[in-house]
Amino acid sequence: MVLQHTQNVNKELCGELSRCYRKFQNLKKRIERAPWTLAKQTKKMRSRPLTLNLKEKGIYTANSRKLAHILLRAGCAQRRIGGLIQLLGQSLGVQVRGRMSAHTIRRIAHEGGHASDLQLAYEMSRSLSFTISGDATTNRAVNYEARHILFNLSTPGTPHTSSPLVHNCLLGVDSSLDHTSESQAQGWTSKLGELVRVYNESPLAKRRGEQLDLEGCALKLTGMGGDHAADQIKTHGLIACWKKEMTYRFLARNHLGDKEKASGMLEKLIKDALSAAIQASGGSATWSVLSSEAQVAAYVEQLNAATTQLGKALYEQLPADKKHPLDLFMRLGCAMHKDLNSVKGGNSSMASAWGELRATPPVLLANKENASTLRDVSLDTIAAAASLLSTEDLTAAELRALESSTRGGVKLASLAGALFNHKDNKKGHHDTYAFYFQEIVAAAELLVNRHHYLRFLEVVRDRKEHPGFNHMEENVYRALQDIPSLTELAVLALYGQSVSHHYLRTARVQQNGLKLGMFHQQLKTAAFGGEDWERSEVITAVLELAPQLPHLKDILVAFLKGALRTWERFTTEFAEGGAIDLASDAELDRAYLLPTNDHNEGALGSYRLWSRRFPNGSQAYYNALAKFFRNGTAEFMETHLCTEEDQRHLRRVGHERDSSGHERARRKAHAAHSIAVALQHAEADHEKQEKVDTEMARLCAVDLILDVEALAQLTNWVLDEQLEVYRKREEDPVVPMKTKAKRKQEKLEALEGAIARYRTSFPV
Repeated sequence: MVLQHTQNVNKELCGELSRCYRKFQNLKKRIERAPWTLAKQTKKMRSRPLTLNLKEKGIYTANSRKLAHILLRAGCAQRRIGGLIQLLGQSLGVQVRGRMSAHTIRRIAHEGGHASDLQLAYEMSRSLSFTISGDATTNRAVNYEARHILFNLSTPGTPHTSSPLVHNCLLGVDSSLDHTSESQAQGWTSKLGELVRVYNESPLAKRRGEQLDLEGCALKLTGMGGDHAADQIKTHGLIACWKKEMTYRFLARNHLGDKEKASGMLEKLIKDALSAAIQASGGSATWSVLSSEAQVAAYVEQLNAATTQLGKALYEQLPADKKHPLDLFMRLGCAMHKDLNSVKGGNSSMASAWGELRATPPVLLANKENASTLRDVSLDTIAAAASLLSTEDLTAAELRALESSTRGGVKLASLAGALFNHKDNKKGHHDTYAFYFQEIVAAAELLVNRHHYLRFLEVVRDRKEHPGFNHMEENVYRALQDIPSLTELAVLALYGQSVSHHYLRTARVQQNGLKLGMFHQQLKTAAFGGEDWERSEVITAVLELAPQLPHLKDILVAFLKGALRTWERFTTEFAEGGAIDLASDAELDRAYLLPTNDHNEGALGSYRLWSRRFPNGSQAYYNALAKFFRNGTAEFMETHLCTEEDQRHLRRVGHERDSSGHERARRKAHAAHSIAVALQHAEADHEKQEKVDTEMARLCAVDLILDVEALAQLTNWVLDEQLEVYRKREEDPVVPMKTKAKRKQEKLEALEGAIARYRTSFPV
């Protein structure tokens, strides 16, 4: 048995050895044939072009969509991208299957816009806090608002000594029906509500198992940035009130969600809200005839009001240390506007200083029409009138021309900008100016290169077919040789070198603007560090010119005093005892706000340029592209929206947005609003005119009292009525308004004068 087993095993091993030998021989032959096979396949592949399929199962792939976004960012037109991809493939020896149409490209752009909205909502859900900022402008008579959200993405427990991790994202540039604070606040709340809705409907939220709510997002809102306009300050107050209301609802919702504390309160709240809705509608009979949608709307309104009242009661019961984090909502004004307004304030004081010094002011730089009116007026008379010393020698037309004309360093700089670099390429000297100053090493700055500018203007004058200055050239030429104008120019240059450049260089760094309180205090006390001048040649030029400027010191002091007053007015948010001053470092980090509003102003400027280049482009399309590129949405999609379910969702939403007629609806809403406002104004004017006609009819029925001796016996009411008759019916321009003649003696004197003029015009 053992021998038999051994023989069987030996036989199997011999068979295995034989198979291994054959396999070895086959592999050896294949290795020998490998170079020939490789050459054959290479030749075959070279004869057959490579193929790139843009579609998979009839749908453009994620990589194809990414390529489309890259080409859109490079500035390619929608209708050109399909052909460009084909051309690129042909250049690389790749056969591209599938050609994207302009319609497809537009939908891909909208998909990117929706992905950016998801990104904003996702970062809102995971951020410790966020702040908002905005700005507005008009373009082609339509108001536009730019909005940004800055997320504080620092992880809990991060030391406050380190700089927070922040991400400033564009929310969009949107047109608004008007520029009121109420519309701006409503726009913000609508935008935040839309982000919440978009996120809750996405596969990303379902996959993460979370839902956003507007109340929770409002609690994370800790600050708002903008400019210093009154409407922006009011908008901040309205947003603060909205946040307070959302805080009340948040507290009430959490309280009602606690079964031990609620104990039937939710049922009572619902019942009371329904009863209040029925009562507000006019009773059960009226309620029963309302549609289901109207009933739901009325019920929700009353339920929200009841919830808010409950939350307010809960808020009032909280201790102060619990209320403070809920109330955190800072405001910061743009640093660029602070400096701009300080220059305006300084310039106003500088202009007034000439009269206080009783010195000759800068030469008048009137426009062509006003210059013609003032042509026969002596320079001494103009100087006296400008210094408010005497206006008796001027006619009414000459006085109006003088009051509407300006002078000084700011006007000179403005005229020089219009002359040498006008925004209209058909006006100014542009290339002539550039060619002439190519030989000058120093920068073309009015004070430093004054003599070069004078020589350039002379060249411009003499090279004409009929040598001579036009009106603007003559104004600039005279001002560059006028001592008071040069004095103001020197003051502006000194202020820029000593204050503005240093301030803006510090403020424009990305940092938390709320922590610049000490910096602003140093600015107002002139405690800046000893840094180099921005342009030392400016200081040298001023020092060389100073002996010729007798009022330089006085005008500089006046300018600085006016600038300081303006700085005090525009830095009130940093005042001692204010919200920023009393906040801790941790709270300032939570309310992180950028020092400037450049990002919003830049967004508005970008949209204006884009709309000029693409006048038929839709606002939603621009926002989709701008948000996708500026917010880094491509990286977010690769990380968080990479599943097939996410891609399917994006394609569906892109299709819906593209076919929704959003641009037509936007333009229709603006047209309807314009018509409604016009009708409202027309109705108001009609009512006003009716009142005027009624008043005039009443005055026409009043008999004039021409007996001066009887006036003393009249009451004040009758005297006022007689004065109104002379002023409105008889159109006597000398009769004062009722508010200007309050005492009886003043009324009698005015009426006596009116009677005398009436008798002169209509002798009895």
